[in-house]
Amino acid sequence: MINTDDFDLELVKLASELKLRNVKCALLQFPEGLLRYAFKVASFLEEKTGASIIISADPCWGACDLADSEAKSLGADVLVHFGHAPWPIKTKVPTLFIEAKYTKSVMQDVVRAVEELGIKALILASTVQHSWELPLLRKLLEEKGVKVVLERKSRRAPYPGQVLGCDFSNVTSPNVDTVLFIGGGFFHAVGISMFTGKRVFSFDPYTGSVHDVAPIVKKLLLERYAHISQAKHAKNFGVIVSMKPGQKRLELAKYVRNILLDAGKSAYMLAMRDVTPDHILNFSSVEALVVTACPRIAIEDACRFSIPILTPEELEVVLGRKRWEDLYPSVDFSS
Repeated sequence: MINTDDFDLELVKLASELKLRNVKCALLQFPEGLLRYAFKVASFLEEKTGASIIISADPCWGACDLADSEAKSLGADVLVHFGHAPWPIKTKVPTLFIEAKYTKSVMQDVVRAVEELGIKALILASTVQHSWELPLLRKLLEEKGVKVVLERKSRRAPYPGQVLGCDFSNVTSPNVDTVLFIGGGFFHAVGISMFTGKRVFSFDPYTGSVHDVAPIVKKLLLERYAHISQAKHAKNFGVIVSMKPGQKRLELAKYVRNILLDAGKSAYMLAMRDVTPDHILNFSSVEALVVTACPRIAIEDACRFSIPILTPEELEVVLGRKRWEDLYPSVDFSS
């Protein structure tokens, strides 16, 4: 078995499944954090199954970003998608999801961090890699006298406490104001704070560090406020509809265009797979963009664009259909 540094890639089970399905060709898709294992995984599967293995080298941002069209185009019998839980969408080829659970326990470190922070009540959250440990962690924390909320409300995030970059339903309990997120980086923790208004501490299981994400969130929200303010002066809008299967929201794009037209604006729908500044250079008359794909594109990549880039909800603030406070709760710019 290859060394995958504490991530369970289920390779023996996967090889058996490929052989059972008599797979002749498989396309492997990895998020950036797991791409370093791609060559070793491909070699292992080819040796054990005799199948031809192709690795997708395109960026992958979630289970909503499946390379199933590419798999079909390449003649692959299956797509093997690593690092995310199954997404509720019909795929063009059979798709196997390998969640890549983190096998090293972080419970004791998390309990210690909660005690040091003096938290008495919290909502537990994580990515799929760590969600398996949350029920055990809840028990340990409750034994220490901490009130713990661990829920599943989401249709797209199948595990209690699991969050996605676009779905924080599992951490919206109204009775607790603090969230402890377990996972690498700040992407998900920042999203939780922005869209729930709760105080969020991020515990990085790979470094053992703990951060209050409030300063990062405040900076991002100030940027969002600036983009919304600038977009109020725009007359020509581009409405981006994604060609990624899990992000293609054509009806939403049509709705966005219609409310822009009703407001006396000019609006055109632009279809693209990857939303980058280079893709809109030729549309020089566009003064602002509305992205109906992943909502985090506008939020995380805004600094890369020379014009305002908005989510559909932010556009409704621009047009006076919603208030800022309805979109980003409990935001205080006074301090």
